[in-house]
Amino acid sequence: MKSKSGKRMYKGLVVENSLADAKVLRKVKVDSTYRLGDWTLHEVRTTEEQLPQFQSFLNGGPWYVHFWEEGGDDVKVIFKDRMFDIRYSDKSTWKEAVRHGQSLGIPLKQLDFSID
Repeated sequence: MKSKSGKRMYKGLVVENSLADAKVLRKVKVDSTYRLGDWTLHEVRTTEEQLPQFQSFLNGGPWYVHFWEEGGDDVKVIFKDRMFDIRYSDKSTWKEAVRHGQSLGIPLKQLDFSID
C-alpha cells in the first residue's frame, strides 16, 4: 500500500517496553494502543524510509519489531543491530532473521513475524 505521497507504507505492532525512547512513536501514525499484561502495544503505520530509525530507538537485548506492507508479502524485521528483508509466504527467507533472534535470546515461538 502507498501513502498519499506515493511512498510505500508499512504496518507494525510495537511493544513500547522494547523501546529505549518512545519518541519514535511521535514520528509515525499510531492507529491504536492497548495493554497486554505488562506490555503496552501500539499498532502503527510508517513509511519505508522511516523504518531504519526503529533500530536506534530499540533497547538492546532480546527485542525486535517487524513491519509488513499491507496486502503484500514484504516484511522488514528490525533488531537493534541488524535489519532483515523477508517474504512472509517463503519461510526459507526467514532463516537468517530467526537465527539472529535466537542468538539474542528470543524464544523461537516469538519469532513468528505474524501479519494480518
